[in-house]
Parts: sequence; C-alpha cells; structure tokens
Amino acid sequence: MTTMRLLITALAMMSPVGAVLSQDNAAPSQQTPHAGKAQAPSAASKGPPGWPQAAQELAARLTAKYGPPQESTPRLLIWYGNGPWKRTVLHKEGARHNFPRPHQDILEQTVNYRVPPDKVGDLVAYDGSIVVDRTRGEITVHCDSEQANTLTLNLADDIVKGERTVDQALGYHAQVIRGMDIGEPETYPEKLRFTAGKSNAQTADEGEEAELLSHLEH
Repeated sequence: MTTMRLLITALAMMSPVGAVLSQDNAAPSQQTPHAGKAQAPSAASKGPPGWPQAAQELAARLTAKYGPPQESTPRLLIWYGNGPWKRTVLHKEGARHNFPRPHQDILEQTVNYRVPPDKVGDLVAYDGSIVVDRTRGEITVHCDSEQANTLTLNLADDIVKGERTVDQALGYHAQVIRGMDIGEPETYPEKLRFTAGKSNAQTADEGEEAELLSHLEH
C-alpha cells in the first residue's frame, strides 16, 4: 500500500494540475512583483528638507521648470540664465511684505535693465521690493512667485517709460491681483513685456570720477 501511494503522488506531480499546484506553493520571493504597484515619490519632486512648505513647493516648481539650481546652500538655491532671468535666487526664509497683501518675499529675480537716475525714486515709491543697481545695470525684484515678480517688473517698465504714474501702477497692480483671485487674470503676470539685455554692456553705468578727487590727485 505504501508503494502504491508513492507512485500515485509522483504521477500527480507530473500532471499539468500538479505543476500548477507546485507553482502556487512556490516561495513568495520567486513570484513576479505586481506591475501596477505604486512607486514612492522621488526626492527630486520635493523641495529642500527642513524648509518652510511654501519655499519647498516653489523650489519644486522652479526645479521642474528650469532644472536643478546651479548653486545651493542650506538657505539659498540659485539659478543663472533661466528663462528671461539673469539670476533667480530662492530664499529659505524671506522678508515680510504687505503689498499688495501680506506675504513673504522669498523669490528674488534679476534682469539687465537700465534705470535713469530720475526714475529710481519712482520705482522705490511704487514697490519697496525693487532693487536698482545702476553700476551693474540690473534691476531685481523680490516677491513670493514668478508671476508676482513679472507683474512688478512690467509695471516698473511702464513707470520708467512714462506710461504710468506711481499711483496708476499701484492701482493696476491691485487690480491684477484681484483678477487672479477670481479667475480673470491679466496678461501682465504672464511674461515680461520688454526685452531684457542678454548682457549688461548696454545697461551698466560705471559713473564718473569725482572731480574734486581728480583735481587733488593731479
């Protein structure tokens, strides 16, 4: 009887049904992984660890759009020549700015642009987050998004060209932000309406040597 049972078992294992049963009893490590298994999000899709959420989200968007930054520190990410910008600097922490509504100025973006001396005061009166560097021929704006920076620079350009007064720029700025809130966006935040110089050869102002020093040295 024992010999007969062994023979029957062997025959069963050799049959197609027996082979299937043998595969079903295989160790889990030998089975093919499920092709549809969800993958964990990559670190590249996240911002720098330990940064505030808003800065992390903006870092992820900038990286997706322009690639990884050329420079990084624990508190800064820096891109050069990205899109229309000469330089983009994302700060871990920004300065509080209440216009047009309270926010943190964490995104700093720069273009080559010549600002006449008599227009510098108007630009500062319009937005204190505008920084004019006449020596380097640059204008830099700080806000919390690329759209906001683009809007500010376009209105700054209007002021320099005499197309808007400071008060008109302030009013239109608020109008555009309200339009974005209610789903009626304007074109000013979409892209720069002027062509920024590829270099500062035409925008830099080296200044002149002080006449008094020149006289004393000679």
